[in-house]
Amino acid sequence: MLDVRALNAYYGEIQVLYDVALQVHPGEVAVVVGANGAGKTSLINALSGTIDREGEIHFDGTAIDRLPPHEVAEMGLIQVPEDRHLFPFLTVRENLDLGAYPTRARPVAAQTLQEVLDLMPRLKERTRQVAGSLSGGEQQLCAIGRALMSKPRLLMLDEPTLGLAPIMVSLVFDLIRQIRDTGTTILLVEQNVNRSLALADRAYVLEGGSIVLEGGGQALLKDERLKAAYLGG
Repeated sequence: MLDVRALNAYYGEIQVLYDVALQVHPGEVAVVVGANGAGKTSLINALSGTIDREGEIHFDGTAIDRLPPHEVAEMGLIQVPEDRHLFPFLTVRENLDLGAYPTRARPVAAQTLQEVLDLMPRLKERTRQVAGSLSGGEQQLCAIGRALMSKPRLLMLDEPTLGLAPIMVSLVFDLIRQIRDTGTTILLVEQNVNRSLALADRAYVLEGGSIVLEGGGQALLKDERLKAAYLGG
């Protein structure tokens, strides 16, 4: 579904990704792990088209490396950003409704909303609450729910458990499993190595903006090279 080759990315004149290559197949959870500053968020931003990039990015056989972000989203490649980017003075329901902006999502918005609220009962209880007043974990659920309202074909999650309490970390990982089980393909970028790799069908280790290790999630969990790569040793 997603095929990335020789991807380089930049913030102005500063290069942050170097010849990254990865694949995500339909129906699987692909995980990218790495230490803070490894380039994980830059990778997601490059795939979405929100930073300068060069290389080949094919989504379901179509080249998207020259498309602007809104066209990438229209194709069903949807990002949940690390800092959530909720509209804090709008209600949970209003934030969710805004997720249904893509053309393909509008006709089924009412049905999707019900599915999202059924998937996340915690949000269902807070639809009239202003998003900025939610806890950090609840804001993350709202951000994921808004992305699901876009009817993603591939959902990209950028550090969804960062800064969350352990109970919310477990809830988010359970939610990711449920989303996967509905047939949505997922690209997960995370620092939580053990839990991410336990969930992964396919995994990549990113260090210094380059892929240094790849394989099945369970296989990498047992790979002695993982610790050295992850810790930069």
